[in-house]
Amino acid sequence: MTRIFLAALLISALSGPVAAADLSLKRVMLSSGGVGYFEYSAEVEGDAALALDVPLEQVDDILKSLVVFDSLGGVAGVELPGRDNMVQAFGDAPFGPEALESPIAYLNALRGTEVTVQGPRPMTGRIVRAEPVTETIDKASMQRTRVTLLGADGMRQFVLEDADTVQVSDPALRARIARALEARRRDASRATRQLTIRVKGAGKRTVSVGYVAGAPLWKATYRMMLPAGPAPTARLQGWATLENQSGADWKGVTLTLQYGNPVTFRQSLYQSYFVQRPEVPVEILGRMLPAVDTRAREEPRGAARAMPASPAPAPMPADMARRAWAPPRALGASGGGAAAPPELAAPAETVLADESSEETIFTLTQPVDLAAGHTANVPIVDREIPAPRIGLVPFKYTHPLAAVRVKNDDPRSLPAGVLTFYDSSGGTSFAGDARMSGLPSGETRLLSFAQDLRTTIDTQVSPRPELTTSFSVADGVLTYTVRSRQMVKLTVTGPARETRELLLEIPKSNPEQSLTLDDEKVKVTERTATAFRIAVSLAPGESRVITAFLDLPVRQTIALVDGNETVLQMIVSEETLNPSARGALRKVLDLRRDEARKEADVEQRKKLLEDVETDEERIRKNLAAVTSADPLRARLTRALDADETKIEQLRKSIDAAQEIADKAHRALTDAVAALKI
Repeated sequence: MTRIFLAALLISALSGPVAAADLSLKRVMLSSGGVGYFEYSAEVEGDAALALDVPLEQVDDILKSLVVFDSLGGVAGVELPGRDNMVQAFGDAPFGPEALESPIAYLNALRGTEVTVQGPRPMTGRIVRAEPVTETIDKASMQRTRVTLLGADGMRQFVLEDADTVQVSDPALRARIARALEARRRDASRATRQLTIRVKGAGKRTVSVGYVAGAPLWKATYRMMLPAGPAPTARLQGWATLENQSGADWKGVTLTLQYGNPVTFRQSLYQSYFVQRPEVPVEILGRMLPAVDTRAREEPRGAARAMPASPAPAPMPADMARRAWAPPRALGASGGGAAAPPELAAPAETVLADESSEETIFTLTQPVDLAAGHTANVPIVDREIPAPRIGLVPFKYTHPLAAVRVKNDDPRSLPAGVLTFYDSSGGTSFAGDARMSGLPSGETRLLSFAQDLRTTIDTQVSPRPELTTSFSVADGVLTYTVRSRQMVKLTVTGPARETRELLLEIPKSNPEQSLTLDDEKVKVTERTATAFRIAVSLAPGESRVITAFLDLPVRQTIALVDGNETVLQMIVSEETLNPSARGALRKVLDLRRDEARKEADVEQRKKLLEDVETDEERIRKNLAAVTSADPLRARLTRALDADETKIEQLRKSIDAAQEIADKAHRALTDAVAALKI
């Protein structure tokens, strides 16, 4: 039967090489940069081949980052199947992979090949054609495969479904087909690839293999327990949410979490690239004209240098902070006889934290078990942290945001994440959520988690006239600064029975903006990249009015000789301009106007000259149109003579007027050159 024939062929193709030693996962480091470091180990003796199955999508990363640690041996090489071996595997077979789609396709791909058929009708011959036919047997129609052979005794046919075996006669061809089927079997699973790492060494030892590949980034989340009443600190607990998307279970793995922003990228190393070469025509003797030879430079020769060995991993710096973030001491009960709030459970295991200039690393002290595809949430931080309460008032908000000012007083950074606030006043209750950016050691953040509806703010904004605040002149250019001002009036009213500490924000859109306050008791205490912050303390029921002036200086320039006269007039009329500067600029303004009048006189005379020349052109055309005996000719001649006289007079007057205008211009430029403010 055909099924028996195909099964026997596949079974014969499944015999592969001896399996290599397996590696087991021992260490995982997940990075907030979206990659993970995976380290496998195996016990070996002498020379060894280590097998590692990896997902296909990780092969590029593995080829880029694979490292081998072997204290008593060396790396001989790493091998894995190509990304697509089908074309190469079927290179010496008489058919391609598509021929294995069906028995008919397989037999038709072997046309011209001699086969031997065993069964009810034994025969030997070369395949001519295999085709499907429909036959009726016992009144039932069925699909059959009829194969035509050409042998020494002529053309014969058999039905494939009735044959016991169909075997290729040539043993060498059978071997080639078996190799192609073996390659097909190896590549049947496109989801994984097997790496074979060969090491050479002596004695029993542990060999480790590590690589960096894409992995889901781990996320930090926090819980903060706010104490009952005002307090300088609060309990902060941090957790890490992570996923095992490696495709394999983690059993007894050492887990490390890295918080930083390393440079990561991918490169398609597991892809074959071919250099595009120019195609030249086939040379036909007597018809090809060789190209003219050009000068060739001899390539310098030198001995090939051996690739240097990979350096050993650098030891961790001695000054790197490393200590356990252990569970804190139990919090004391509140006073006044009230019941103590429920105690927040501390982590059962400690977490080691390392801090360097680029990253913070958290290492769980106990091995981790996590099934493939599962998610884990593990505590990494638990301690008291400075977190006094404060009200943050973003610009134009009617009510403040309840917030805490968190300060990281630990040598290690806190990763960015979201926070859930609980209030222990009168029993634990949910207070709100907040977001926190990465918090380096010694820095503070305001974390807003709710709205304070008992405090109100009324905001009024009104523009003020622009004011010129400074002047300077250099190289004939006046540089002046115009202050653009807005008045911001804030009316702040606190709750009737509670005090409030507030931070009022006024937006800052330009680094050169400044803020001044009309009340000396109120000051700008902080500024961010986008806002000024004003600290205000309110007694119970107190209402205060705070007036602030937001100023933006704008530097502008004007050429004193030929710049905009309107702007210059505006500057001269400024009240803040000192008398000497006003007098100097007014003189320049008067000289500009005098020059302008004289230039206008020159232009007026030129316009008169243009009109006379136009009239003269008209007369000359009329003269050309009349005869010498015409009485009009004498009249036109007199008019032409009068125009010539006017033209001569106007040209002289223009030259004189231009000389006067040039003198006025020199007086202006000399005055501007001598001007200093």
